[in-house]
Amino acid sequence: MLAAGLLAGGTVLTSGMASAGTTAARLPTCTPVGNVFLSVTSGGVTYYLGTRKTASSGSPAILKGAQNATTLWTNIACSNHNNLLENRGLALTSTATSPGANVTLKPPGNSGTGFASQQWFITISCPTPPCPQWDFNDVKTALWLAIRSTGPVMGQTVTTGSAPTDWTHSP
Repeated sequence: MLAAGLLAGGTVLTSGMASAGTTAARLPTCTPVGNVFLSVTSGGVTYYLGTRKTASSGSPAILKGAQNATTLWTNIACSNHNNLLENRGLALTSTATSPGANVTLKPPGNSGTGFASQQWFITISCPTPPCPQWDFNDVKTALWLAIRSTGPVMGQTVTTGSAPTDWTHSP
């Protein structure tokens, strides 16, 4: 079930629009589908997407050197084919409209389904499954979850960019 909500490489997804006569948009339903560690490896060193030990709303996502509670993400798949990534009650969030800003952590909005800035399209970055690499495209900004051009470096903040970083996922 972990792959629920994932898209094959090259797939384009458009969100459904309300039909004529509809007065209000419905929030998607979202369900946790598993926990994952997300990492990149460079120069033989693995860097995990994580949070500070004392993360709070507004804290940046950072690169860390080990799998632990601060690098374990709950993958929450939503009926609109987007996903939220949560760590200890905080969702990965991107609000900047240009590349280079920090990706931060905030409580999930919209009664747990997340604001557009907290929802991510996940695409499989290999031509054929099974594939351990995913790319994350923010629904609001259309920017990719990325490593800074000066990295990766332990403790470095994670950013958004115009090109994706291939993140290796492991249970």
